[in-house]
Order: sequence, then structure tokens, then C-alpha cells
Amino acid sequence: MIKNLLRFLVLFLIILSGTYFIHNWVINYFSFHSNSTIVNLSYIFNALYTVLLIIVILILSKRFKDQIGFIFLAGSFIKLGVFVAITKLSSIDIDRSVFLDFFMPYVISLILEVYYVSKILNSPK
Repeated sequence: MIKNLLRFLVLFLIILSGTYFIHNWVINYFSFHSNSTIVNLSYIFNALYTVLLIIVILILSKRFKDQIGFIFLAGSFIKLGVFVAITKLSSIDIDRSVFLDFFMPYVISLILEVYYVSKILNSPK
């Protein structure tokens, strides 16, 4: 189980950091006016929250195998709420122009979370 978690974490961090560098390259290459604070916050927040969520799900998967899907959904809902709260408390304005700066790391993280949680759910008890 620990080996699978470490494999997931390495894969996740490689993919998310690669996406981060591609995202920044596109912003700089096409001279988009983007707030680097929101880009950095989005990637760091999604990385930390995904790692925390996967660890919690892995710990709870032994006791609550049948409820892992609900725990995942609740964690995803909380993720959005916490991010909005952080941006509001930091006075960072999220409008249409910076939506993709949040949405890209969120989608990448969500896809990898779903993949790993589905592996947990499909594993034999």
C-alpha cells in the first residue's frame, strides 16, 4: 500500500509540475496578462490538498471501504470551498480572466485523484 502511495505521489508531482511549467510557458510566450500569484497559489494548493486527501482516503479505506466514494466527493467539495475562502481572505479577485489559472491544476489533480481512488475501490478487501 505504501509503495502504491509513493508511486502515485511521484507520478502526481511529476505531472503537476510539468503542467505548471507548460502553463507558465504559455502565459509568457503568448504574453497573456496573468496574475502569477493566483497561478502559484492554485498549483501549490491543489498539490497539497490532493496529497492530503489521498492520504486521508488511504487511511480511511480500511475502515470505511463502502463510503470511500462519499468521502472523496466531500473532500472535493471542501477543496473548492477552502480555495475560495483562501482567495477571499487574501483579497485575490477571481474573475473570468484568471479562471483557467485555477481550473487547470484543479482538473489535473482531480483526474489523478479519481484514478487513484478508483484503484483503491477496485482493490480486493
